[in-house]
Amino acid sequence: MNTTAKKKVLFLVTKGNWGGAQRYVFDLATALPKERFEAVVACGEQSRTTNGDGNALSEKLKIAGVRCERVPSLGPDISFADIGTFQEIFRLLKTEQPDILHLNSSKAAGLGALAARLQQHFIKIIFTVHGWPFNEQRQFIERAAIFLLSWLTALLSHTVIVICRADEKLGRQLWFVKKKIRLIHNGIKPFSTIERNEARTTLIPNARPDTILIVTIAELTKNKGLAYALRAVATLAHEKDLPPFQYVIIGEGELRSALEKIILENNLSVIARLAGFIPDARTLLSGADIFLLPSLKEGLPYALLEAGVACVPVVATNVGGISDIIDDMQSGILLRAKREKEIADALRFLMTNHKKRDAFGVALKQKVLSEFGFEKMLVKTLVVYDS
Repeated sequence: MNTTAKKKVLFLVTKGNWGGAQRYVFDLATALPKERFEAVVACGEQSRTTNGDGNALSEKLKIAGVRCERVPSLGPDISFADIGTFQEIFRLLKTEQPDILHLNSSKAAGLGALAARLQQHFIKIIFTVHGWPFNEQRQFIERAAIFLLSWLTALLSHTVIVICRADEKLGRQLWFVKKKIRLIHNGIKPFSTIERNEARTTLIPNARPDTILIVTIAELTKNKGLAYALRAVATLAHEKDLPPFQYVIIGEGELRSALEKIILENNLSVIARLAGFIPDARTLLSGADIFLLPSLKEGLPYALLEAGVACVPVVATNVGGISDIIDDMQSGILLRAKREKEIADALRFLMTNHKKRDAFGVALKQKVLSEFGFEKMLVKTLVVYDS
């Protein structure tokens, strides 16, 4: 009879919406062996676009039977109010008494790591980096401050999980952190897509059967580079020798108004569409001919793994861990960030080359299924928990 006590794992993430970090937390929290671990999740604010529709992190966890605690004052912006947020996290740790604190997203990680170090009982601190935040486009002083905070968070943590090779390389350059770094790629579970014609009707109703459908699934934030994608599409819209095409962006975020303005200014309302947040949007990828991800910053995006499972060829910027997934001109096309012409050229190439689209999609699916399975990610994470 096994009398070993369960380990309590408390996952802490800044926002309570549904993004990459939240997906990572959900997948791990719901998959931990229940005979060995008790999972609890704590998160901050929830986006209004997901509030009450069953697609926020807390609501998904409730359905899955995992307890979710809220830290009401925990939000993405840094302010003096974070003193109160720190106190909330400190009290939460004192109440929950976790054996392991698994930190996700920069702000929650920094406050959580410090609060855990000040507890009277030992807590193993694990920090997963979903893309080092000091790589974002910011003013020098702001980037320097974020670099310092990221380094301090890593220093306070016992193990730092990075999800791509680029972040592993950067992490090993941080002073006194090198030996804490563990590379564990994100993993994805197989999923079913809906029938192709049904997916296309949902995304581009009344379109011609030969219409090339380009899809992006992303939050509408600056880091996703969607303005560059729309301007590239505007360039292609004026070319006469291309097959008919449409571009659909699935997601919500603070840049919706700015992106709507670009669509209006470039007369793209017939070609480009902001579809908003669609629950389980990955099931619609069966209707896509090309997946586009023009990000300025990434970790290891689940959206590309989902495109791979759905056998959709990819055009993406070569940032973060995207090159861990995409082999240039074998399973997709890699570009430099902020290059509208490169986006247009890549889309044109795939729109006019059906055989390459098929070959890239098959190659990507094979790679994702062989190298980015969820079970592989889970096993490696459990080794970190047990070490």
